[in-house]
Amino acid sequence: MESVGTLLKTARESRAYSIEQVARETNIAKRYLEALEEEDLSVFPGETYFIGFLRNYGEFLGQDPQALVELFRNQQIQEQAAPIEELLKPRGWSKLPWILAAVFLGAAALVWFM
Repeated sequence: MESVGTLLKTARESRAYSIEQVARETNIAKRYLEALEEEDLSVFPGETYFIGFLRNYGEFLGQDPQALVELFRNQQIQEQAAPIEELLKPRGWSKLPWILAAVFLGAAALVWFM
């Protein structure tokens, strides 16, 4: 699976556009276009800006903007490592013994005081 940056760069080069030409025609600064192709989020003030520029650049290149955003988000999810504590933490039923104990003690107290 190609990355977002690779798709953008390949689409731009297949149309024989230079970064400077794209910058003039889209009014997106050259440094942002380069950062999009390199997938360097540190250049942008926030992820929202990255996604906005990604949509505009993708649309200019004839790509599906929504597909590019989904690909980017999928890449972000895959790159994030889950902490080992989260992977080892029991799910759902871990509170069941405490709930059962509370119900039992409540029922015992009710029977005892009646």
